[in-house]
Order: sequence, then C-alpha cells, then structure tokens
Amino acid sequence: MLTRILHTSPELCQFVEQLRLNLSEPQLRHVCNMADALLVCESDKTLAELQRQFVACVDVSNMADTLRIAPWTANDLRQPIGAFLIGEAIAHANGKLDTICVSIDDSIAKKNKHTRHMAQPLKRAARPRRATFEPVGWHYDHVEATPKRPRYANGLAYLSCNVWLGGIAVTFDVQMYLRQNRVRALNRQRVPEDRVSFASKNQLARDMLIALAPLLPENVPVYVLHDAWYASAKLIKFVRRQGWHTVTALKHMAPQRATYRKLNGRRLTQHSLEHRHQRYEPAVITATDGSRTTYFTRAYSGRLEDVPFDLRVIDSKWHPRAPRSAYFACTDLSLETQQALQIYAHRWGCETDNVYLKSR
Repeated sequence: MLTRILHTSPELCQFVEQLRLNLSEPQLRHVCNMADALLVCESDKTLAELQRQFVACVDVSNMADTLRIAPWTANDLRQPIGAFLIGEAIAHANGKLDTICVSIDDSIAKKNKHTRHMAQPLKRAARPRRATFEPVGWHYDHVEATPKRPRYANGLAYLSCNVWLGGIAVTFDVQMYLRQNRVRALNRQRVPEDRVSFASKNQLARDMLIALAPLLPENVPVYVLHDAWYASAKLIKFVRRQGWHTVTALKHMAPQRATYRKLNGRRLTQHSLEHRHQRYEPAVITATDGSRTTYFTRAYSGRLEDVPFDLRVIDSKWHPRAPRSAYFACTDLSLETQQALQIYAHRWGCETDNVYLKSR
C-alpha cells in the first residue's frame, strides 16, 4: 500500500482551529492526524492502519494515548463540532429556511462475539487503581430479532442526532448508550466523583434535543423524526413543549409491553378494518436519490394513549392489497398526508450516519 499523506491538509487544520477546542498543541496535532487519515484510509480503520497513511508520523501508541489517557472527553470535541456545523448550515441557507428536520436514531456497532475489552483508564490522578471504561456488551438487536425469536448482538450501542436544514444533513451529536448493569460494573471501579449515571435511550434523546434547541433559529417549524422505538408519550409530549412537532413511525403493538397501540381507545388494526372499504389516497414520496415511490394511505385523527392532544395517524401501504400496513403519527394537523410522509423521508440522514459510524 502506498503512503498517502505527506502533510496534514491545511483545510482540515483550519476547520479544527475554528472549533476553538481546549486541547494542547500535541493533542490537536494527533486529532488532526487521525481525522485526515480517516478521510483517506480505505481499509479497516485501526490506529495502526491510520498511522501507516503518513510518510512521517509519531508512533501509533501516541495516537492511542491521546484517546485513552488524555484529560478530555468525546463531548469536548463532539459538542463544538455539532454547534459549528449547525451554524454553518444555517448561514448557508441564507435566511431561506422553511423547515428543520431533527432525526433521532440508535444502532449497534457490532463487534466480534468474543470482544470484551475496549478499555479507557481513568485519569491517573483520580483513580485508586486501574479502572477501565468498557462499553462493549450484549444488546437487543431489534433489526434481526422477531417477536418469536429474539436476537442479541455484541457491540457498542449509540444514539445519533442528525439535523436537516435547507437540503444539508448535519450530524449534530452521537451519544453512547450503556445498560444499567454495565453502569453498575463501571461504577464499582471508580471513585465517587468519576462515577457515571444511567440514562435511558429516551433520556439521551431528550438531552440531545435540549442541547440543540438554543442553536436553531426561531419562527422556523421544527419536526422531530424517529422510528417506533421512540414513539413514547413522554418524548412526544416533550417535543410539543418545545413548540416543535413530531413525525414518527408507530408499531401496532407497543415494543415495551404486550399491549396494542390504541387511537381513540381502539387498536390501530381495528381502524384499518373499519375503513377497509374507504378509497386510498396516493402519496408520491421523493427519496434522497431522486427516485419517486407511490404509497397508498388513509388518515385517522384522534389521541393516542397518554398523549393529551390530537394528532393524525397515517395508515400506509405499498400496494392497496398488501397484507400489512405501516403506521405513522404526525402532531402537526395542518400538514397533508403527503407532506408528513415527505418530511419523514428526511430520516435518511441517520442511516447515512450509521454507515460512516460503523463501517467507515
């Protein structure tokens, strides 16, 4: 393999300087080197492989120590980057923003089933003994699992927040999710001031939205998009308290308990049966690649359980005679069915994030 990098990209260095990170000069140099190598490396993204991209570079252990024992956290870099990118996207829109879409999604960066140790020792001055931060664990894989055959994957679970502004998709934040038993195991190795608190995925989603709110312009409609795993009454009510709207997928059966999602006290499937003789309304949705797909929809209005305001539920099929429906809820009653589904299509930014976070 030919070495690709003679010196770090000046444009990349200029971008990092604008973030005004509170890092020392050696730390900034290592961060820039790793970022530049990540951009050009086409094979597996290991630290050793990144180091091989340079004609002249420090030992790979220096890069590892920058991530492992340096006195800064991922949020020290992630938060300035997210705020900077949001500001740049708003400036690029030049005051012509008509809609902002905020997508919340979670995924698992799968590891080998025998992987156990991805350790990050605590700051040396604060630890009584070698304490590690090992986030790899077994998580329920709702992509591969079925109702009768649950599946679990070993890996890193995380949440991402992607913001769509005027045609530009920005990765605002990425937060790692730790299960309760993992948090307890970590805290047993830590001094009290360094212990971490458990946060559910819904709490992490709310924290990201709270951090995002001050960065968005006023008087621009904001739609929070997520899949059925985040369609909880708490999150929907939280979004409405911010003055925003939600467009979310719904499962006809709630994932957390063996009861059915109900609209006006009746199951979503019952609404579909009652309106089976009603004509479908076609909705043509344009995908990110420009392709257009026609869906066949019906709309019902009412209230979901524990949600104290009206919303619209969309019953959608890819064909009128398809055996199953996909359900979506929209809290903005002024939107037409096609508009709501077109807004939901902007969730594709999260899928792009997942590709880069897990394989790039």
